Amino acid sequence: MRTLLEKSKINKQKLKRALNKVTATNLSKLSEPCFYPRLFPHYFEFLRLCGLTEKDVKEFTKRRWMGRKESKFKIESEPKANFYNFLMYYFLLEKDQVAYRTTMLFYVIRIYTNLLNVYFRHYCNDAVFKYALENLARTHLFVKNKTIPNALYYLSQEMVRRWTKDLEEENLDRVSKFMRECRHRIGQSLRSLARAYYKASKEGVGLKTQIEPSEDEENAYQYQTVEKSIRTVDEVTRKVTVYKYVDKKAQKEAKEVTKVSLELASLVSVNLTNVKYTDDIRIALRLFVEGLKDTDMICGKSYFVYVRKLMAVKRTTKAHFKQRINTLLLKVLGDISYIKRFNMLTSQTKLLVNLFLAYYITMMVRNTIC
Repeated sequence: MRTLLEKSKINKQKLKRALNKVTATNLSKLSEPCFYPRLFPHYFEFLRLCGLTEKDVKEFTKRRWMGRKESKFKIESEPKANFYNFLMYYFLLEKDQVAYRTTMLFYVIRIYTNLLNVYFRHYCNDAVFKYALENLARTHLFVKNKTIPNALYYLSQEMVRRWTKDLEEENLDRVSKFMRECRHRIGQSLRSLARAYYKASKEGVGLKTQIEPSEDEENAYQYQTVEKSIRTVDEVTRKVTVYKYVDKKAQKEAKEVTKVSLELASLVSVNLTNVKYTDDIRIALRLFVEGLKDTDMICGKSYFVYVRKLMAVKRTTKAHFKQRINTLLLKVLGDISYIKRFNMLTSQTKLLVNLFLAYYITMMVRNTIC
C-alpha cells in the first residue's frame, strides 16, 4: 500500500467529487428494474485523478499477494478490486470517513454489477424482474431493506462496521475474508433473485411496468402527464442528493404555506442534500406522482389540496407517502442531532414541519414540470 501511495499523486477533492457523483447516480437508478450500472469507464477516471496507471495497479496487486495462496484466486487477484481497496486505505489514512464510506458503497455496487451480468447475462425483462423481486421471501436482503439500493447501502455499512480496522491495518488474512464475504452475500441474494426470475419467466408471469394510455383522449393526456412526472422525479432526486441543490423558491413557498420558522425550513432543506437520502426522496416522490389524475393536481390549485390530503390520511394505502415523509424527516433531524428539540415541539408544529418537507420536495417536481 505504502509503495503505491508514494507513487500516486492524488487530487483528493476531485476524486471525492467523482466518487460521490458516480455512486449517488447509480444508487438512485438501481431502483429501476433491470438497471445495469456502467462503472467500467470510471475506473480510468479514478486512476487519472490518483496519478496512477493500469500497470501501477497490476504491479501493486501482484506485490500485495505475492507468496500467498490468494495470488492464485480470482477474487483477491483482480487489479480493479485491489485498487478500490487502496482508495479505502487512503481515505482511512486521511481520516475521511465520509469518502471512505462512499468508496465502500461504490465497491459494493460494483460487485453487484459484476454478478448481475453473470446471472442476467443475455436479457432482462423489466416486468418479470419486478415480479420476481416483489415475490421473494421476507427474509431476503432485498426485501428486508425494501429496495435493492437500500439493501446495498445497508450491506456497505455492515462491511464498514466489520472490516474497517483490518482494511486500515492491511491485515491481508482479514482483507481476503472481507472481499469474499462481500461477494458471497451479494451473490447469494442475486442467485435467489435469478432463480425466482427464471421461474416466473418460464411460467409467463410478470407485472406491468407502466399503465397503457387509453384511447380516451383525456386519459391519454393524463398518462403523458404522469409519465413526465416520473421522469422528473429521478432528475429532482439527483439534483438534491448528488448536486447538493437547495431550491430556494420551493423552500420559500413551502415555508409560507405551512408557516414553519425560517430556522426549521432552512435546516431541513439544506441537510436534505445527502446521498444517503436518495432512495427515501425518490420513493416519496414516486408515490406522489402515482396518485396524479390530471395536470391541475400538480400545476393548478388542486396541488395544495392534493398534498394536504396525502398528509392527512390515516390507515389507508395512501398513507405510504405520509409515512415516507415522516421517516425521511426523522432521519434528517436525527443525523443533525435535532431530534430532542423536535420532540419538544407541539403536535401541531410537528405536523407542519412534516407538511413543509412534503411541500418542499413535491414543489421541486412541480416547479420543474409546470
